[in-house]
Amino acid sequence: MSPAPVNMGQGRVLSVLLRLGGPAMVSMFFQNLYALVDTVFVSWLGTAELAALSLSVPLFYVALSLCKGLAVGATALMSHARGAGDQRGAGDVARASLPLALLVLTPFCLLALPALNQPLFGLFGVDGEVLAAAEQFVFWLAWTFPVMGFAMLCESVFLSHGDSRTPMLAMIAGNVVNLALDPLLIFSCKMGIAGASLASLVGWAVTGAILFVVLGRRGMDRPTLARGRDSVGQWGGMVRLGFPVSLTMLIIPVSTAGLNYVLAGFGPAFVGAWNLSSRMEQMLILPIYGLSCALIPFVGFNMGQGNRGRIREAVRLCVRACYAVLVPAGVLLAVFSHEIFALFNPGPEVASLSSHAFRLALFGMALAPVELAILGVAQGARRPGYSLLLGSVRLLALRLPLAFLFGHLLGGEGVYLSHTVSQMASGLLGLYLLRLLLRRVDQAIAAGSDRNPA
Repeated sequence: MSPAPVNMGQGRVLSVLLRLGGPAMVSMFFQNLYALVDTVFVSWLGTAELAALSLSVPLFYVALSLCKGLAVGATALMSHARGAGDQRGAGDVARASLPLALLVLTPFCLLALPALNQPLFGLFGVDGEVLAAAEQFVFWLAWTFPVMGFAMLCESVFLSHGDSRTPMLAMIAGNVVNLALDPLLIFSCKMGIAGASLASLVGWAVTGAILFVVLGRRGMDRPTLARGRDSVGQWGGMVRLGFPVSLTMLIIPVSTAGLNYVLAGFGPAFVGAWNLSSRMEQMLILPIYGLSCALIPFVGFNMGQGNRGRIREAVRLCVRACYAVLVPAGVLLAVFSHEIFALFNPGPEVASLSSHAFRLALFGMALAPVELAILGVAQGARRPGYSLLLGSVRLLALRLPLAFLFGHLLGGEGVYLSHTVSQMASGLLGLYLLRLLLRRVDQAIAAGSDRNPA
């Protein structure tokens, strides 16, 4: 596990993106595999357990949003510093990141207490078997969040050095552990749905431990609990960059919770089917999301060096590569969607609804590569407000109101249509925002102001 870091300021842009984005795509695939593997095994337990898993998704996204925000903020700051030749400043960011992450994520552990998680799930109008299953699952899930944050911060150090291969290998190792433990804990140890969340906790711990050890062996800066030079100042930089990123991602659980609320009125089958469909959609999107993640250190590093031509070329290549993956994979999954969902053994009704929801979602993904490009450039250029605006329009201004409207007019299947329409509309807005964002990047580099963006 000692690959040479990628020089993001030199060489063919396509080669650099593939060296960064290839492992990142695999890493994102395996990161999402945690949720998919859990979904497969939990679906074998029954409809109530599958519905409980779906209800826990908003909570997971809240914590994931905070983890990603801090990690992206740290990656952008370290990449800018390394591009400008400030290795000491990059090290200060790495060392200061862990105390801030623990301060933000440790309170989530309180949700392991039934006195706190039962009222939370009760807001969705569920009780009885579904509520009991949700309580069991969230116990270990709550303890997973600080561990997940630690692993992502270690990953951010590697990414700022142009190394996405090592995080990929560590993520694969954690997934192998999760895959092995899931059936053992769920069925052999008779833990049920709680075994799925415990397996994920152990898997994330393995990933974080591997990354931390490798950082030490290579003599690289590591996230530590000790306060470094100007830790509070570094926290401010990470929060300024990470908060809009977290807020962008936090919109997802808010919108998902609203969608679950609407679907719950049509029965557990509609909720469970949406969970299966969204998991499959993530399996399609997250690998190409790895290319978007590769843009973050690439854009940050090249802004530090003033290479605006490389940034524009990287965006063009990223969008084309996303389509090259999305189109054939989407067609294949659409054709065999019913057979794929049948593997989850959810029952005929849930399998049919899942296939219908997923095929609708595929139509809405026509401009998804544009949105992914905005996400990477905005975060790497330290202008995350663009992705926040796009996410707010798609998930809050469009999808949630349309879910209530279409649900009233067309029933449960109409709720699925709201997802498609909102995706297509936000994609059109994304075309305009991407052009505007790239002009802002050019202006910042020309003015020499990329270190202190407005």
